[in-house]
Amino acid sequence: MRYTDFIKKLDHKSRRERLEMVFAWLDEHQVAYRRQEYPGGTNLVVDLGAFPLRLGIGSHFDIVEESGGANDNGSAIAVCLNIIGRFKEKGHDGMGLRIFFFDEEETGLKGSAAYIQQYGVNDLTGLLNLELVGMGDKFALWPVSPQHAGSLLRAFERSARKNNIDAIRFDKIITNTADHLSFRDAGLADAFTITCISAKDLEAAGRYYKALERGAGRDLLFNLLSQAPVFAHYHQPTDTWDTLEEGTILMTANTIWDTITG
Repeated sequence: MRYTDFIKKLDHKSRRERLEMVFAWLDEHQVAYRRQEYPGGTNLVVDLGAFPLRLGIGSHFDIVEESGGANDNGSAIAVCLNIIGRFKEKGHDGMGLRIFFFDEEETGLKGSAAYIQQYGVNDLTGLLNLELVGMGDKFALWPVSPQHAGSLLRAFERSARKNNIDAIRFDKIITNTADHLSFRDAGLADAFTITCISAKDLEAAGRYYKALERGAGRDLLFNLLSQAPVFAHYHQPTDTWDTLEEGTILMTANTIWDTITG
């Protein structure tokens, strides 16, 4: 299965249509799941393995209105499906995974907040949250300071190093907002977001951080971010499947699989 082919089917679909496509994939592959209905939306949760403490892997299926929704966040959906497929193929019942497909991330993290409100975080050991993982050859880990010492973070960085992939910590972006925040606010410290980037993105990040140190305004900071390839199609109609790289999706899935099985 080429995951960009699956993402192509998601392009410009409504959040309800995108959710139904994920349901259909899970049904086709005989994967059990549960729906969490809450006022305004629906989360989809897949538990894998029998171990009671679970590592979370997060994505969201909703999109900004008129966005194609491929990198944000069809790429993350594809990685989650890849992990589910590998688990079904290879087993590993001694581990516990919880795969999230959150609703309403784009409108205030409402889906992840609803999950936390109902279920909390006591049965989770950490969260790898995925945002924009469809282009580039490096990982940006955020918001992660140089002092951050979570065991999940260290395991992911080890897996990246083993495969000669740069994994770079970023302690500040313009909002630091993604579904990891709901989990951190609930007390799960080892929760962070993974985004895939390139050397050109790093160059743009350097200009961004220098402007940030000078106290630049929000408009200038957004302008500098827009010069990074990862943000070229961000929340735009042009965020479509043909801008993505199959190899990047597999790089992300491979590194996550090494992290959870290593």
